[in-house]
Parts: sequence; C-alpha cells; structure tokens
Amino acid sequence: MVAQFEIRDKVLEFVQMATLSPVKGFYPTSAAKYVNTSVQTVFPYLIDLVKTEELILVWELRCPNFDCNKTINDSKFESISIDDEMECPKCGYEFEVSNKDFFPRFDISSSYKEYLNKKDDNSGKKKRVFSLQT
Repeated sequence: MVAQFEIRDKVLEFVQMATLSPVKGFYPTSAAKYVNTSVQTVFPYLIDLVKTEELILVWELRCPNFDCNKTINDSKFESISIDDEMECPKCGYEFEVSNKDFFPRFDISSSYKEYLNKKDDNSGKKKRVFSLQT
C-alpha cells in the first residue's frame, strides 16, 4: 500500500507539471492515471488545491446520450437545476438533468500559473514538455 504522503506528492507533481504546460485544466482521471491510483484517492488532494486557490473546480454538464457526450456550454448554465429539461445543442437529445450529467474539471488558476512560471524561470531549469493525452 502506498503512503498518503507519496500520493499527495505525486498529485502535486502532476499539478505543477500541468501548470507549467500550455493546458488550462484537466480532469481528475488524468491526475489519477499519472499517480497510478483511483479518482477517489486523488480527488481530496485536488480539492485541497482548490481551497488554496491553486486550482478552480468547474462542473461540466454533459449530454447523457452515449453517442454524443458533448459538454453543454449553455448561457443559462448558472440557473440549471436537477430535474430541469434540457436539449443537447449538438445531437438534439432531450433529457432531464441529473447529478450523473455533471463532471468535475480542474482549471489552473492564472495566479498560480503565473507564480509557478516565475519560479521556474528563476530556477534556470529547462522547461518540460507535458501532455495530458489519455
């Protein structure tokens, strides 16, 4: 069994690499894959980074049609409630919004990105290439 502090360090390493790359955010599955553990294990560490304003938690609404699964960016998103009727703008699928239709994404805060980039520039280290392909 891996110690919790090792998992925390690997999560932080992942977030720092993502921050120093061109990506704007990531899904918890990417962090879990990097750490080689479950989403349930890494999620609390990512939430801790939200609390310290290094990350921003964004909930995406996705079309539940498995052939589509498009993220729905609706201007009325702030007022969407569970059990509201929605129509996917891509496939036209009509559905009743449920908890299962929301997915977490972690965006990197601009202030943290700026902080780490300055810190990395001052260290004289060569920039690393980072990819979140899964």
